[in-house]
Amino acid sequence: MQIDTANAQAGNASTAAATDAGPMSAFRSRTVWLAIILASAFALRLGWVIFTDWQPLPDDDAFRYDFAARALVNGEGYIHLNGAATAFWPPGYPLLLAMVYWLFGQEIIVAQLLNVALSTATVALIYLIGRRTLGTAPAIVGAAIVAGFPSLIFFTGVTLSEVAFTFLALLGIYLLVLEAQSGGRDTLLLVTAGLVLGLATLTRGQALLLPIVVIPFWLLTGIDRRGVALRLAAVGLGIGLIVAPWTVRNAIEMDAPVFISTNAGVDFWIGHHEGAAGNFGATGGDELVFSHPELNTTEREVRINTEGFREGLEFAVTHPAQELALPFQKLFWLYYNDEEGLRWNDGHGAQTFMSSDLREALLALSNVYYFAMLGFVALGARLWLSKREPGRVLLISLVAYWTLVHMAFFADPRFHAPIMPVAALLAAPALVALWSRRVPWMRGQEALDG
Repeated sequence: MQIDTANAQAGNASTAAATDAGPMSAFRSRTVWLAIILASAFALRLGWVIFTDWQPLPDDDAFRYDFAARALVNGEGYIHLNGAATAFWPPGYPLLLAMVYWLFGQEIIVAQLLNVALSTATVALIYLIGRRTLGTAPAIVGAAIVAGFPSLIFFTGVTLSEVAFTFLALLGIYLLVLEAQSGGRDTLLLVTAGLVLGLATLTRGQALLLPIVVIPFWLLTGIDRRGVALRLAAVGLGIGLIVAPWTVRNAIEMDAPVFISTNAGVDFWIGHHEGAAGNFGATGGDELVFSHPELNTTEREVRINTEGFREGLEFAVTHPAQELALPFQKLFWLYYNDEEGLRWNDGHGAQTFMSSDLREALLALSNVYYFAMLGFVALGARLWLSKREPGRVLLISLVAYWTLVHMAFFADPRFHAPIMPVAALLAAPALVALWSRRVPWMRGQEALDG
């Protein structure tokens, strides 16, 4: 009898140990996978930066961001190439770049290493967002897709705002998801998320309305309308604390109520004028940008910003047939290929650091990887629509928002880069389902949550 009791106790202890070992084993497994993914992401991005030895070309966006950051470090203020006060480019990325230049020196490699760090951190963020919205397995797969995404690797080599903006926007979204799942309203976390999204907004104005995208997620998680309103107020406070000082600066320096940048009116005009095709066009709005030569640089910026919005709205009202067609053209230009990451590294052919054969191979790789991922998004579409789960709705809402906001201005394949990490999470459930020998296109089939 004592032997039986001892055996029973030993069996219970063994069962308990096995039960305890299960979660620990799973934790160790996903930790190892995540470490491998992050290490690979870092190595690929660092290797690309070393391989390219890139330098900005005069008078393109990458050069101007770098120039603006150096001017800030040197105490010259936020200025145009001619030394005049400017607000043409959003200041978020130059401000961030100026900070690291001030700390570590004004070498291009410093900016590139910042991109490597932020891009690798974005892979980690995708895992964290995916785990809270979809489950562990899709989160791991989504992070792996982003880690190896060719165009996202390529963008780390240039001084453009894509990498910094993507990190800031996703960090803000993650903080909002974290707060919503915390079990109670955390005002400090909400304001912090607002501060981060404020920085994202100063980097790209398209982030301004991102909190609105989170409303369906909040409602589906059981937060009532009053709770949603209070959360929007807290997040809005954080955004305002970041954006308001810049708006005051613009009112002083530009002598006009410029919200974030004066290129918004130009971008709007590019998307809404006679001959607009939905993309950047042959001239990129030069006819508007270089109008009013009688004005100085600062006055001209303010004037063309105002005129761009006014003339664009007049065109939209008086040309309804063309306005109905333009969104479809913009949708095409936004997503039709994934080559811009590489093309910005070689100055769209102006800088040679690789053979033409290698260049064509990398362009093909970028497109194949991109369209394969979109294929898995489409393959798992019914998985996404089978249930109104908060996490799924949030991810779909983010992609929809990012697509629609570019319908209001103009589109370029470079502009889809910041939403690709979210698209990777949309692709992940189909891959997980296939790996688990499930059929992702059948309604009711669910991706594993790990």
